[in-house]
Amino acid sequence: MFDVRLAAWLRRSIEAAIMGAGRGGGVPRWRTDFAGGGDYALPGGPTGSLLLAPPVLALAVLTCAYPVAMAATRSDALFGAAAAFLLAADATTILAGSRLTLATPAVNLPAGLLAVLLAIVPAALGPLAGQAAVPVGFGRRAGAWTAAGSAVAAIAILAFLAVIS
Repeated sequence: MFDVRLAAWLRRSIEAAIMGAGRGGGVPRWRTDFAGGGDYALPGGPTGSLLLAPPVLALAVLTCAYPVAMAATRSDALFGAAAAFLLAADATTILAGSRLTLATPAVNLPAGLLAVLLAIVPAALGPLAGQAAVPVGFGRRAGAWTAAGSAVAAIAILAFLAVIS
């Protein structure tokens, strides 16, 4: 039997991706086989944003903050955050397959893809905040800044979605 040893940043990114996809893949699955069938219309306003908040926050915050907080170097932190988000995004688009229809912009997307699209910007801004706020760019303090930056950006995007829908 082979003994496969992965780099520490890759192990941590896989752990973070499992946590993020576990919650991100839990985008509410609505049944479409009722009388009338079809896609689920996402409610407008704050209700629709609150339904999308857990998967968006899980994808943006968990996948970026955990590898940064557990990294030993700056490059491990950045590579781990990027790999974790990409792995969790792939798993989320596969796991959450029901389709959502947004009323105002008239968009019909798979639920997982919508959560990933809303989490891309916060997932990019979080590690930037962690790198800018802490001189070393890795460790618990950088992970906390990464989590805070991702969460603030994700909440701002969800609030904007609530306003336009």
